[in-house]
Amino acid sequence: MNKLFFVCTAIVTVTIGPALGADIAVKAPPPLQTPRIYDWSGAYIGFNIGGVWSDPRRFYPNLPDVGIPATTFTSHDTDGIYGVHAGLQKQWGQWVFGVEAAYSRGFNSMESSVSVSPPEPFTHLASTTKITGLLTVGPRIGYAWDRFMFYGTGGYAAARLEGSYTCGDTGLPVLPGPGACGAIFGPVAQLDFGGKTWNNGWFAGVGFDFMAYQTAFGDVILGVEYQHFDVGLKTAFTCDVAHCGPTHHQDFLQGARGDIVRARLAFKSRGFGS
Repeated sequence: MNKLFFVCTAIVTVTIGPALGADIAVKAPPPLQTPRIYDWSGAYIGFNIGGVWSDPRRFYPNLPDVGIPATTFTSHDTDGIYGVHAGLQKQWGQWVFGVEAAYSRGFNSMESSVSVSPPEPFTHLASTTKITGLLTVGPRIGYAWDRFMFYGTGGYAAARLEGSYTCGDTGLPVLPGPGACGAIFGPVAQLDFGGKTWNNGWFAGVGFDFMAYQTAFGDVILGVEYQHFDVGLKTAFTCDVAHCGPTHHQDFLQGARGDIVRARLAFKSRGFGS
């Protein structure tokens, strides 16, 4: 009897056991989480601040009229620089393509002076140039690693230059001529032998951006950047016969080049229109 009971129990276990097991729910393993990669696409606007080393230059093409070789005078200045920038960019894979415009000014107008005595035989006369504004517009090409991006940039640059004469001893504006440091003039002078120009040129640079913080409205981007700019010579002053006589040796062209290192802070949208 006992033998028959054990045989029946075994048959029931083999027959019913798999069916019962099929009815027991098996919990699926959790899906693998794919790491979220930051998207650099979007529009941005920001502020920047740093330092600039500028080299304005002044060229006198007509000095041979008075027996002096045509000469270029180059001055040097170190100044703080600040500005705003804005752009658009789109990411494909790890590459980021965009365009950016920036406008910058120096805390002291990037002002610099260089002595022009000689060849002008006037005691302590200096050529003084201010760069009162710098505009850059150009493409950016970046390579991104999640929240980090390295980029190169370059394109069109333009600068507003103001050229004048000053006394090397005092820094006060003067008229060029014999005894120049004693001939100080005021803002109402009709002819000060200086000039203002809007000069065109180019710039190139590299930079590094980091997405530092995300908000409900967009992302905070921090960065550092180096740029070199060069704006070509442009005629700033041409004297007439009534003021300069038969020669035009006071005529001059002015241009500038420089290097910028700055920190950047920007606020970027997530994609476009978001």
